Amino acid sequence: MSGGRPRVRPRVASIVIQDGAVLVQRPVDDPKASYAFVGGEYEVGDTLLSRLQTEFEEETNCRIVRAEYLFVVENRFEYEGRLIHGLEHYFYVEINRHDVESREPHLSFHWVSLDTLAEHDVRPHVVRDVIVSGELRDVRHLVVPYQDT
Repeated sequence: MSGGRPRVRPRVASIVIQDGAVLVQRPVDDPKASYAFVGGEYEVGDTLLSRLQTEFEEETNCRIVRAEYLFVVENRFEYEGRLIHGLEHYFYVEINRHDVESREPHLSFHWVSLDTLAEHDVRPHVVRDVIVSGELRDVRHLVVPYQDT
């Protein structure tokens, strides 16, 4: 919080699909953690694309070859007892290799088959679901319903 008011966290994320699988990441120290799309929080001085390129360069051994803006997601979830509200911009991304390795010891990267994607806890689910449904390029705005649990 800044100035006593909660802030919306801007983020940029990628959807990388190669050979019938989508690239996701997960923390190494918690194998039960959900998967997430590769990306990061937007920072002062960034453009959406520069932040995405920086995230790939810092976290993986690959580079972005092409990136196409897809849609925005209003993502709301609870983490450690507090509401996180993110405004996430998603890009369809092509990278220069398939053998993705982590440069960050706390992250692992995985290729999840499109055939089994619906069975995996990839968050946000609304993004996973538009990939599974084939509507990836048909949406412009998605909202994650917030459920107070």
